[in-house]
Amino acid sequence: MRLLPRRTPVRVVLAACLAVGVTGAGLPGSPAAVALAAAPAAGAPAAADPFPAYTRFNIPAEDGTRDRAIEDELVRLADGVPAGSYIRAVMFSWSSPVVAEALARAAARGAVVRVVLDETGGGVNTRADNAALQVLRSANLDDLVICGKTAAAVAGSTACIGNRSNSINHNKIFTFSTSGTMKRVVVISSQNLTFSQNNYFNSALIVHEDYDLYDHFTAYFNDLRAQRKNNDYFNSANGYYKSPNTGVTVYHSPRADSDTLANRLAEVTAYEPGCSVDVAHAQITDARPEVAAQLRRIGRMGCRVRVVYGSMGGTTYATLNGQPNISLKKYHDAEASNYDGRVVTVHSKNVIIRGTFAGVPGRSIVFTGSHNITEPALHDHDETLVKIEHPTVWNDFHANFETLWSRAKCVNPDNGSCTT
Repeated sequence: MRLLPRRTPVRVVLAACLAVGVTGAGLPGSPAAVALAAAPAAGAPAAADPFPAYTRFNIPAEDGTRDRAIEDELVRLADGVPAGSYIRAVMFSWSSPVVAEALARAAARGAVVRVVLDETGGGVNTRADNAALQVLRSANLDDLVICGKTAAAVAGSTACIGNRSNSINHNKIFTFSTSGTMKRVVVISSQNLTFSQNNYFNSALIVHEDYDLYDHFTAYFNDLRAQRKNNDYFNSANGYYKSPNTGVTVYHSPRADSDTLANRLAEVTAYEPGCSVDVAHAQITDARPEVAAQLRRIGRMGCRVRVVYGSMGGTTYATLNGQPNISLKKYHDAEASNYDGRVVTVHSKNVIIRGTFAGVPGRSIVFTGSHNITEPALHDHDETLVKIEHPTVWNDFHANFETLWSRAKCVNPDNGSCTT
């Protein structure tokens, strides 16, 4: 449902960016920065920014002390939603109650709150002591859908759309029709709402004032909510979308025919001075050889390729290791001195490109979302991958990658390997 009539797409100038508080900040804001009137503005917007968008990143401390920047932003946005406005949330695993409590407060104010969850969330959502689910079930939500329970679902599937025995709803999406002065807010994140996710590196992209992008995510939410099963959802009416206003492009899974990320990397077609591809991904398995082949090709072309990862298949590692212009770092920090025995690692799913893309030189592009570089993420799961071209957003993701690259180390890996 559209709360407001469709408007002419907004042409944002610098003054408008200042008014809405477009920011490059990835760190938790000061009290002034979390005012409900606008997005946090801890950094100056770039004059070239073409539309309102900003970022949030969890950057845990070396000892595993948690960073709740993404949770804090979701709470701030939910607390800014007035009566009659809509919040839609899609999540894989959810046990930390703070965002759920913010949704309950919004529902109590008269906001329409709808939530769609994976049935089990990897076992998290079915625990009897799950505080978040207790809050959501007791709140006066308009709807709480637990996917995977329909007659159409195959055995083992806990997803909403994907319908194979291992399918899950792996999305991490929030939309807010209004929050403070912001309209049509779309949040795409890598973060599950569990406690341990705050001692992992995670990312969130927030785009607002793009009514058409918001409408796309509403349509996608409705497909998830209705559990419209489709193992080739990418090739359905809502499986691919490019906003006519901002150019933000959305690629959903499951996809049956080819590799979405490999296809996009294939568009890095020419060397130019300073060209680079930085990859920060939780999982890169051997089932996506086209992605590894494209990264190797880009490195051989002369562009710098860096990959920081949580785990990588042995064949993929062999494909990339020692290749021209390619550097690899596994990040699994399980130092004995870490707080409460926590592991610090990367849970982001980011690809950060600078150079010639689709035949146009000098571009700065980010791919982000929930989509791991695994076979199920492409073919089986409910997933979202987003492409954005936005100077401040690119700078933020680049700076976050540099932090990851400088911090990445392998100590006491759970599989005994500092390569795979």
